[in-house]
Amino acid sequence: MFIDELVKYCNEEYKKRACNHCNKKGSCSEACKGNCKNCLDDIHFHKNVYRDDYSCEKLLDFYVCRYSYKYCSEIIYALEQVDLYKYPYFNILSLGCGAAPDLMAFKYMNYPQELRYSGIDSNSCWKKIHTYIENEFDNPNVKFYRNIDVLTYFNNYKFEGTNILIIQYLISYFYKNIGPFNLIGWFNSLANNIVKYKPVDSPLLIIINDVDSKNTGRDIFPRLIDQIKNLGFQINYEIRKRFKDEAYFKNSLQYQNNDNKFKIPQFLYDDYCVARYCESVQLIIEVK
Repeated sequence: MFIDELVKYCNEEYKKRACNHCNKKGSCSEACKGNCKNCLDDIHFHKNVYRDDYSCEKLLDFYVCRYSYKYCSEIIYALEQVDLYKYPYFNILSLGCGAAPDLMAFKYMNYPQELRYSGIDSNSCWKKIHTYIENEFDNPNVKFYRNIDVLTYFNNYKFEGTNILIIQYLISYFYKNIGPFNLIGWFNSLANNIVKYKPVDSPLLIIINDVDSKNTGRDIFPRLIDQIKNLGFQINYEIRKRFKDEAYFKNSLQYQNNDNKFKIPQFLYDDYCVARYCESVQLIIEVK
């Protein structure tokens, strides 16, 4: 599987790359002891003692090894909930794409349709990994665009022809930084500049996959549906799913299991603390 090749590449890069300086907070050796797990936990638990962001290539190599299988598995679970036979092709737009675990999920599903993929991310440090994927994925229609702030980009630019829109682990980050009111405004931009220009020969599938914890914007997900309906579009279906027992996401149904879809080598568990189980919540909708 290509995801195995990507993780292997990032593992090799991580092992040979020296530790960089951690933005404004001093060197890694002085702060996080050169352990990227400490830096990631520092970001994800909003402590920001060592780091404020992901602007480090070594950190991103670690990130891919730690999270790719989990994030990819979660998208696979979502894709298994829908029947994509009526989609004549896949023109995927991934917001906050990172290392493209959603692209790996489509590869795993092995659909027969032609696939185009546009991954957008604000972090320029993904360049090395994006270049590897573009060169090795064996599909010239896989492209990445960095240094783009998706919070403001769709205020001024439209994106035509998208029939798969994926927003993965992005809303929770925005919710913390801009709050619910501004998120609703962002949903309005997505509706007016992406959904409005969906292809006429295909429905549009939207998958939101994000953190399942309190105060991270779960309950605001459906406001995207409101913005889409305001444009006169119909929703063919709406699916709400979760992996955990607690029903934090209102009216969500729990998956029967939360197992990672991949067989992961033990050394990755040991070296990168790879997540063994899926934990997200999901909103899956189809626009007619």
